[in-house]
This record gives sequence, C-alpha cells and structure tokens, in this order.
Amino acid sequence: MVAAIWRALERRGAPIAAIAAIGTAIVGLIWGTYVAGGPDSYCHINQAELFVQGRVHDPQPIVEDAPWPDRVNTAVPVGHVAAPRGTIAAVPMCPPGYAASLAFARLIGGRAAMFWVVPAFGALGVWCTFLIGRRVGGAAAGLLAAILLATSPAFLYQLVQPMSDVPAAGMWAAALVLALDASSARRAWLTGVLCGAALFMRPNLAPLGLVMAGIVATRAIAAHSPSRATYVASQLLAFALGAFPFFVAVLALQNAMYGGPLSSGYGSFSQLFSLDHLGPNLARYPRWLVETETPFILVALAAPFVSRSPESRRAVWGLLAFALTVVACYLPYQVFDAWWFLRFLLPTYPALFVLASAGATTAVARLAPAPRFAALVLLAAALGGSRLAIADDRAVFELRDLERRFRDGGEYVARKLPPNAVVFTTQQSGSVRFYSGRPTIIWDMLDAAWLDRAVEHYQRRGLRPFFLFEQEEDRGFRARFESSGRFGGLEWPPAALIGRQIKIFDPLDYERFRRGEKIETDYVVSGKE
Repeated sequence: MVAAIWRALERRGAPIAAIAAIGTAIVGLIWGTYVAGGPDSYCHINQAELFVQGRVHDPQPIVEDAPWPDRVNTAVPVGHVAAPRGTIAAVPMCPPGYAASLAFARLIGGRAAMFWVVPAFGALGVWCTFLIGRRVGGAAAGLLAAILLATSPAFLYQLVQPMSDVPAAGMWAAALVLALDASSARRAWLTGVLCGAALFMRPNLAPLGLVMAGIVATRAIAAHSPSRATYVASQLLAFALGAFPFFVAVLALQNAMYGGPLSSGYGSFSQLFSLDHLGPNLARYPRWLVETETPFILVALAAPFVSRSPESRRAVWGLLAFALTVVACYLPYQVFDAWWFLRFLLPTYPALFVLASAGATTAVARLAPAPRFAALVLLAAALGGSRLAIADDRAVFELRDLERRFRDGGEYVARKLPPNAVVFTTQQSGSVRFYSGRPTIIWDMLDAAWLDRAVEHYQRRGLRPFFLFEQEEDRGFRARFESSGRFGGLEWPPAALIGRQIKIFDPLDYERFRRGEKIETDYVVSGKE
C-alpha cells in the first residue's frame, strides 16, 4: 500500500505542488497588508500609478513658489528622490520591473488589483521550485522544496507586503526552470526573456545574467550536437536576444528618472557598496538563514557530492553557482540589522531548498518505500511546522495590523481634513498622498528656521496646513523646531488621535488655545470613528 502511494507521489506530484502554490497565494491574499505605506511599498505603487499615466516624474507644484531653501526635497515623499536637472518633481527610487507588473494589474483591475500581484508571484515561485526540484531530484524532492519555500519565514514576511522581493524570487525561479531545460533556441530565448524581466525588477543582480548564460551554455554543450560550437553560439544568441530589450528599457528609464543610464535612485555605487560591509554581513546573513530556515538548509552544501547522474550534477552546480552569486552581490552591500533583510536573498531560496531537498531524498533513497515515505513525510511536517512557528513568533501574520496605521492615517485625512489641506509629515508622506490625494511637506527636510513661515506661506495661498505624526515622531519635530517659532513646541492639544499611534495638529488651534478656548480632540479607535 505504502509502495503504491510512493509510486503515485512520484508520478503525480504536480497536483500536490499546485495545491501548495494555490495555498501560498491564498495566504498572501488573506494576511496581506494591502497598504501603500513605507518607503518600499509606496515607491513601487506610486511608480505604477505614474506608469499608468505615462510619466516617470511626479511633479510637486506644492513647492513651486516656496521661498525656503532646498524646496524640492521638502516635497519628496518616502521612497522617492528629487528629479534631476532642477525639475520640481520627485522620482521613485526603486527599479521599474515590479512597478510595471503593478501598472498592468492596475489597468486590468484597478487599485485593488495591485495588491494581488505579490501573492500571484508567490504562487509562481512555489510552483517553479517544485519543477526545479523534480528535474534535479525527482517529484519528492520537488514537493519538499516547494513546502520549504511556502513555509519560509522570510518568504512569508514578504508575501504579505506589496514589495518586489517575492516577485523577483518568483521570476528568477521561472527563469531557472527554463534554463535547466534550454533544449531549443525557443527555450533559450524564453530563458533570456525571463532573466531580463527578473533583472528589470532587480538590476543590481546583473551578474546573474552571466550565470544563467552559463547554465544555458552548459545545457547546450551536454546536448552533443554534431556542430556543437555553432549550437552553443545559437543558444547563447537566442538567450541574449530575449534579455536585451529589458536591458535597454532599464537604461532608458534610469536615464529618464535619474539623469543617466547607469544612475540609481539609491545613490552611487561607492555609497552602497564597500568591502568594509563584508564582515558585518557575513556575521548576519548566515546566522539569520540558519535561525529562520533551521540548520536543514546546510544540507544544500552536500548536494553536489550526492548527485546521481551527470545531468543532475550539472543542474546542482548551476543552482549552487546561482545562489552563491546572489549572496556575493549582497555581501558588500549596505549593512542592516533586522532578520527580515533576508528578503534580499529570496532569489536564492528556490535553489537552496531544491539542493537541500535533493540531498535529503538521496540520503533516504536506499530505504524501502514504506520507511522512505514515512521519513520524508515526517521531515516535511517537522520542517514546515517549525518554520511556521518561527514565522508566527516573528510577527509575520501580524503585519496587516502593524501596517494598518498607514491606511488609517491616510483615510482619516481623506475623510476629515478639508480638500485644501497640506499635511506636514514624514513617515506617512506616501500613505497620506496615496489615500487622500493631499500634498505633503516633509518636515524633517524643512530648514528649522522656516516652520512658521512655511505655515503662513500656505495659509496666504488659501491652503490649510496640518501636522501629522506617528507615535513618538512628534518628539523629533519638537527637537527640530521648538526654539524657532510658535508652532514647533506643539503646545496645544491635537485635533485628532488615531488609534493612539497617529496625532494630527491644526496650527489654527494654536491661537484659539492661547485665548483659552477648549480644543476638542477627535479620538478614533482602530480606524473607525
């Protein structure tokens, strides 16, 4: 009976993997934050909105006649930088690939559809991980690898947020599926297309293009074509033709957005990369990886030595080269001190999980079907369960509530503040714009001597300035402006207190308060009045 189940599993692993992929999408849809809030999420979503409008610059007329210094930067929201060449506009700092997919979803299904994109790519990543694993180590290895990805804490953490990490991982996994079986010019071209699309999302991973070309070439060499050199060259040419349009698109968009084809919204190469970062990152990423994925991930390192066939060994070395190249791209990158920056390494996860799963299935291959089946089921259950517990412990399934403050603040501004409001805020400068359409001024970019005059400037223009702060953010505001004018001390009660996390102050209440009038505060609980 067990032997029959095992044989059925080997033959029909695909339906089970499809269920895992669909389940992944459902998790992303149920626990998704559905919020354009922080720098990354607002950057991508606003960039998609700009693409739909046929623009790459976001004009900032709110500061066109502003008299204070560095006026453009005071209107640049989170996740954006000032446009080049003195243009009074902001440009998203993030790469364009993920935003392009969001723009497509926006055209098809409206704003809500943009939040469905990451779960869809998550499902693609799980499905392609199964396909890679099936090719390398059989259906059992593919299923185990798919389960590992679907229950990965870092993967789940990003699955519920509208950011580019899961889409990039899903696109690279799809490219690997084709690269490992690039048996024709058409497949090599499609591999190039997917590789180009993945680089459109993460241009900094350009060295992966060489790795993918190497996998395609290795597959072509192994085909034993009578005219081997010509065949390899034709495969590589087809691959290059597939990737080339995305390469041109990246250069053109970077030139339009940042003033140069090799420029970036994140800063110069020397600002982002340094050999001094190698030590701290080497101390962080391996530790975070083992802590969140359990020591089982280390089994991936044994895969090259237990592969059973030449074809499998070629695939294993290709996957290992792919994973090591991603790591090499990020070790000299900026140093971060939060485990969820494993998100940078998500493109390696399908490859690493396939390698670890192939190693595990090879280790039990000599067992009889019954104990082999039991061992792998227990391993999948133990790994999946423990990693879900880790994800829960690290607040993965609480992100929807934690991020809700961005929507609460923006929707309150839309609902309660007048249409002519201009909101001085920093952390919520993106979400206020997205949910309310009101312009924002970034107060921590405003010269400390100019707060009162900036408020008066907009009042003379017939606008209503307001101050919006997240929890404890008002302390920084006071420290910056308290000694420079009337409003910096925030000495009057807030006009609104939203969920005990967001405060909104109306400068017009300042004089009323000084005259002894009572200022009523609008208390809002959980986003509802």
